[in-house]
Amino acid sequence: MKALKLNIKLLSFLAAFVMVFAFAACNDDNNNNTGGYETGSLDALITEAEGLIANSVEGINAGDFKPGSKDELQEVVNWVYWRIDNAKNQEEIADAVVKLQRYIDIFKANIVAVAMPYIQQENDTYIQISDNIKPVLNGAFTIEIDCYIVDLNTKGYSNNLFSCEQSGPDSGFGVRYFSDGKIQVVVGNNNWVDSGDQAGAGTMKSGEWMHVALTNTGSHQILYVNGAAVATNDNTHLLAVDKSFVIGNSPMWTDRVCNMLVREFRVWNSVLDPAAIQANISAGFTGSEAGLECYFPFGSDLGSDFSDVTGNYKASIKGKIDWVNEPPVIVLDKSKLEGAIQDLTDFKATIVEGNQDGDYPIGTLAYIDELISNANDKLANETRQSSLDDAAESLLAKIDIINSMLVEATDGIFIDHDNPDAVGLRITPNYTPQGDYTVEFNVKVKSLFGYGTGEFFNNGNYGIWVYGYDELTEENVLGSGGLWNFTNAGNGWEGPKADALTMKTGEWQHVAIVHDDTARTTTLYVDGEEKGVQTDVGAPEVSGWGEMWLGNGWGKMDGYMKDFRLWDVARDAADLDAAIDGTEAGLNVYFPLDKVAGVKFEDVTGNYKGEMRGISWNVE
Repeated sequence: MKALKLNIKLLSFLAAFVMVFAFAACNDDNNNNTGGYETGSLDALITEAEGLIANSVEGINAGDFKPGSKDELQEVVNWVYWRIDNAKNQEEIADAVVKLQRYIDIFKANIVAVAMPYIQQENDTYIQISDNIKPVLNGAFTIEIDCYIVDLNTKGYSNNLFSCEQSGPDSGFGVRYFSDGKIQVVVGNNNWVDSGDQAGAGTMKSGEWMHVALTNTGSHQILYVNGAAVATNDNTHLLAVDKSFVIGNSPMWTDRVCNMLVREFRVWNSVLDPAAIQANISAGFTGSEAGLECYFPFGSDLGSDFSDVTGNYKASIKGKIDWVNEPPVIVLDKSKLEGAIQDLTDFKATIVEGNQDGDYPIGTLAYIDELISNANDKLANETRQSSLDDAAESLLAKIDIINSMLVEATDGIFIDHDNPDAVGLRITPNYTPQGDYTVEFNVKVKSLFGYGTGEFFNNGNYGIWVYGYDELTEENVLGSGGLWNFTNAGNGWEGPKADALTMKTGEWQHVAIVHDDTARTTTLYVDGEEKGVQTDVGAPEVSGWGEMWLGNGWGKMDGYMKDFRLWDVARDAADLDAAIDGTEAGLNVYFPLDKVAGVKFEDVTGNYKGEMRGISWNVE
């Protein structure tokens, strides 16, 4: 019996020991990295993922997987292997299944889509090419691009198709087009030289794909549109060292942004001949062609940063650029402008013109007809909603302007330097005297502060300005008020000057320039007194401007002007500012500006027209 009890105790001890061992073994199983968990579903996904990585092709063409996609999926696969080795329970294996499936789906969707960059007309928008392209652009090169212009209208001075340009010093190059379809190549070498009007209005068109190419030997440039040479330029190209090469804008003046789609951008490290450029319009490229330095097909959505086909250059998307698979379809709401045209038409029916105080000035009806005609042209041809809406607001504002300009006596016109909408009095057509001449007028300077120079008169090749100052110091004040009659007679800018403090603020003064072409002298007078003489100077070269300006040109004055006269004779000093009636011999242009005449009006001779560009009549 005693032995039996001992055996029972021994068996109980052994059973307890086995249970403890089994419990410990279970704990060890739970902490075992190889686990023994069910991984069949996960193994199948691993096989699928590794097959995708092994057999998929990355690239920048439509249908390729986006560059970097395989590396991203491989990182997830590597993590899954780690999870299998370190799983603590079946739930972690299940979580790995979900994660790997999600990244396989992401990989499958990460295919390069058929798309093109749509550069939209907002400041600071462009495609920037990495700066290692600039050494190529410092030698002989050819640039080709296909572009689809949605809208020719300009936001800044021009629309820059592509450029690498800077000021200080003026250097680099660019190809730019304008709202009328004119296109130019411009090259800087401490000065800017462009190809002018060689490729005139209508060369560039909206709503169709166009091929543009630029060749540059370093000192001679040729611009091609659709394979035809349209313009040449001869200026030695100085590399813009501080600015990048960009597509769709200027890197210097970033409001010169296009509204267009682009594709097939290529840079060659040589000057291609016309036959090669013509052939390239329809040719296909792999990126391995001899001399093809940089190649962006721009035929697929590559995101915001990507490499070209050669792998040597990178592009970065800046600003408002979307990848699209076709040009946008623009639907415009024209109701605002249509309503404004109707309002102006109704207003016109109430107008009675006359010369008595309170009448609408003669010419008001013609001015309204011109406004309506221009608005109808915009209604028919405008492609931007914002421009249509702006035109509607501007048209309605003209009613208030017309109502504010009823006939009454006035003491000249007022050019407000502080008003950004005030430009000056525009006189058309332009006229450049080619022999003797006299220009005279009365002017009252309101202020000389806030501008370096302010022009009283300018036709593009001759005029007169007053010196102001930007910073209020005693030295600047004492150095202001001088005059310069600037003239381009073929030998650079020259002409007589008047000393500082010649012009006063707050009082009317008479200013005249008298040119004697036989004596080759130009004399500057203020209030009948000689203030400066330039000898050995001829008549100005004929200006290329389409107009003359009072109160502006290159720099706006601040003050009042009246009694503007331009003579084809060299007037005697005693005859300056004499009373006239407008029929005198040799009088070419005469604007008394002593009675409100509306926005647009004729001079006394009937040969010239004046237009108030944002300025006002000086009515007391």
